[in-house]
Amino acid sequence: MKTISKNSRAYVIANLSTNHEGNVTLANEMIQKACECGADYVLMELDESNNPYSREVIDNFHKLAQDNGAVFTTKSFVNSIRQISPIQHFKDMNEDEETSSTNQQVIFPDLEKNIDNGHKTYEMVDLVQKIQQKFPKHELQFWEFQETSTCLPEVVVAIGIKAISCKFTLDDKCIGYDHEMSIHARDFRTMVTNIRTIEVALGTGKKDKISPSELPCFKKLFKSVVAAKNLERGSIIKAEDIKIKVSDTQSMCGFYFPIIIGRQLLSEVDEDDPIFVSDFDGLKHYTHYMPYDDPVSEFIDHVAKIELCRSINFKSPCYIIAEIGQNHQGDIMMAKKLIKLAKKCGADCVKFQKSCVNEKFTTLALNRPYNSKNSFGSTYGEHKKYLEFTEDQYKELRKYAVKKVGISFTASAMDPVSFDFIVSLKVPFVKIGSGEAGNLLLLEKAAKTYVPLVISTGMHTLADIRIVVETVSRYHNDFALLHCVSAYPTPPEEANLNMIKTLRKTFPNTIIGYSGHEVGSCITAASITLGAKIIERHITLDRNMKGSDHICSLDPSQFSKLVRDIRYIESITDKSTPRKHYINDCFEETLTKIKKNV
Repeated sequence: MKTISKNSRAYVIANLSTNHEGNVTLANEMIQKACECGADYVLMELDESNNPYSREVIDNFHKLAQDNGAVFTTKSFVNSIRQISPIQHFKDMNEDEETSSTNQQVIFPDLEKNIDNGHKTYEMVDLVQKIQQKFPKHELQFWEFQETSTCLPEVVVAIGIKAISCKFTLDDKCIGYDHEMSIHARDFRTMVTNIRTIEVALGTGKKDKISPSELPCFKKLFKSVVAAKNLERGSIIKAEDIKIKVSDTQSMCGFYFPIIIGRQLLSEVDEDDPIFVSDFDGLKHYTHYMPYDDPVSEFIDHVAKIELCRSINFKSPCYIIAEIGQNHQGDIMMAKKLIKLAKKCGADCVKFQKSCVNEKFTTLALNRPYNSKNSFGSTYGEHKKYLEFTEDQYKELRKYAVKKVGISFTASAMDPVSFDFIVSLKVPFVKIGSGEAGNLLLLEKAAKTYVPLVISTGMHTLADIRIVVETVSRYHNDFALLHCVSAYPTPPEEANLNMIKTLRKTFPNTIIGYSGHEVGSCITAASITLGAKIIERHITLDRNMKGSDHICSLDPSQFSKLVRDIRYIESITDKSTPRKHYINDCFEETLTKIKKNV
């Protein structure tokens, strides 16, 4: 019999319930289809009083499932699951190897009692989270769903569920309660695919180097310290002598900005040319000067929150940003259409990207030939200028979004000049993208304005993120961090969703979110279960349009589904329902049982 461990994949159980209607042909078809859809186990709830099949037929069911790579079982529901694995398997990770091998079974209270059918499973997710908080070194394994939405079965694997049972049907329009509460084969297949995607997307929760998929973006958008003017050999570097730009030749990153101030330059450097570590005597890696090895200290009187267009804290609904970016193709009418669609999809805010290209890029970088299929110009500079709206157009877009459509408006500041302009628009917050998070010149300028900041962390290690947090928190704490992987699109195996948990633990006074660039929305939805309180996803009219961001964007139907899924996940963990006291009683009863076994 297969066993389930912390590192194993979750097992998916297709519960045929009574949907087979006692018909051998239909039952065979359902077993075959469930296996094709990816079920690990096929369950048929039979006992001596309601078994319409002969022993020979049941043996054939077993063989059919086995031939298709699954396991078939016919015992009563609870016993069937025990045959697969303990219903709940809690393993104390602190115990010695010899004593930790014993499986502890914990039976959950029957939460269906005195609860409306429409809310049978709703509070149970909250119960799981409570138990995991109480016993963080134990693992909850089994979950039964009796609802037609596949969102929850997909995302609970992110919080440690290792066995998922859903009722299965070939026709959800058939008469009968079980059909109505079952998942159709087509949706079951998608659910299993998404479960497997989320499993590989969880990752290690560690980041001591950038992800392999981020390298192309890193090479393209890495910002270097460059000379703001012609500098002579022997010059003592002042803040006004340097800028941080995208350069054709990569040199020191923006974290060196405060380190080289006051140091003597060993060679002359022309304006816009990169400055290297070798241009200074005895200069070491920036982490030598900023070794933030310990967690950032907690502010006792500080409650983790950020003021966007509403207050965001650990208990508030997730704040959803529709990233239009440059998916408008340089067309203001398309930009307005995307704003309106974002509002209809349920987004809280629309976001663009604002650059002053001469401040963001060196002359050589702007003149670089750009022959990509996504290019809107023969050089990279022409490409960027084609996609850049004027300040008047930005004012028009903000007015359209806020006054006519009724949605918040903001933009990412790609350079200090653009930051000043965005602030002048009186936006609720300013986004600092992953490419700018290492620009300490911009970060310090932004922090000194006391404007709320949402900062992405793509292409940055945990050590880098500590520097970002220390830099901004010297001035205020009204900022949030978004876990991000700067790859377009991001392979699921590099999404590293558990980094959200790492960021929450390392920076307990900071709101943590997720900026996703993967294909589809299931990974983003799963980030909610890990504690993401701000979500950012690109929105597009058509994922096949010209441009590098469209492929990792969501079209309006996909974006709407993501918003629905997020709100659904939030609704079932709402602690303000009238059933709260009953659930708390159940929780205490469960804890008592756990304590007897642990």
